[in-house]
Amino acid sequence: MAETKEPATLYLAKRKELGWSREYASEQLGISDDKLERIENEKQLPNPQDVLIMSDVYHAPELCNYYCSRDCEIGQLYVPKVPDTELPGIILKLMASIYEVENIEKLLVRITADDVIDDDEIEDLVTAQFTLEQLSVMIEALQLCIERKVDKGEISKKLYEAAYKRAAEKAW
Repeated sequence: MAETKEPATLYLAKRKELGWSREYASEQLGISDDKLERIENEKQLPNPQDVLIMSDVYHAPELCNYYCSRDCEIGQLYVPKVPDTELPGIILKLMASIYEVENIEKLLVRITADDVIDDDEIEDLVTAQFTLEQLSVMIEALQLCIERKVDKGEISKKLYEAAYKRAAEKAW
């Protein structure tokens, strides 16, 4: 029985999901076949513009998070890896994070009320920070899921953008 090898990178996996040859993909992306091969096999880091183009052409917005959290030196420090999860799983984890945030509200007020973080408050502060970071990651996962659905035509881009614009105007 032949062993199935996982693709070296998400860039390669996304191209293969589309069923595209490297030659066809390189034409669509406007980069050389050799450069695409080097990127897909981790012999060369893509530049941010290449990733943006791949994300658009492959209809895979998760490539941007993959690049920023894995390949970009600054992103490795500040951009969390967002899980590639389907909408129901994202919503459940998002709701769990929201419930946890409600639990830490009083804790954060207590910790910061005197404008001093005492040694005995550090553990609670880190717990609160971690909870908020998890909420942020799930919000990013939701955003990526929605972008993917828009890219694939599962959600009307025109209706989505109009609704987003109206929501943003109300918020600010």
